[in-house]
Amino acid sequence: MSDADDTDRVVRRFVDAFNAHDLDALVSTLTRDVEVQTSRGVIEGRDEVQRWAERKPGGYLHQRLVLEDVSQHGAYAVATMRRQWAWREDGEVADDQKLYFVATLRDGLICRWQSFEDRDEALRAAGSSARGQ
Repeated sequence: MSDADDTDRVVRRFVDAFNAHDLDALVSTLTRDVEVQTSRGVIEGRDEVQRWAERKPGGYLHQRLVLEDVSQHGAYAVATMRRQWAWREDGEVADDQKLYFVATLRDGLICRWQSFEDRDEALRAAGSSARGQ
């Protein structure tokens, strides 16, 4: 299996675990000293990420990530996704936003997960030029 396959696999496992609320699978994709950027700041370490992920949001909406593409850039993966908020009652999408996530990888695991609204900014963070990508 190539490095690109491993990169794609770990990012897909992270997204699948996030969407399934499978905390064990989610944490298994992360290094012990992981940093995850959330809307409320950076969370550090597997235990803190697990506590953050355990929170059950109230209200009528739930969040899911739809992975469109993963590209490898050395130790980084840039994932193109849609973050969707859907109504709990019927699953109809209430809000859909295209985002780009940069996963920094170490030893086949994610050691940093950061979101960007702009593709070029995500590519710069991954050390790549936006041209030819």
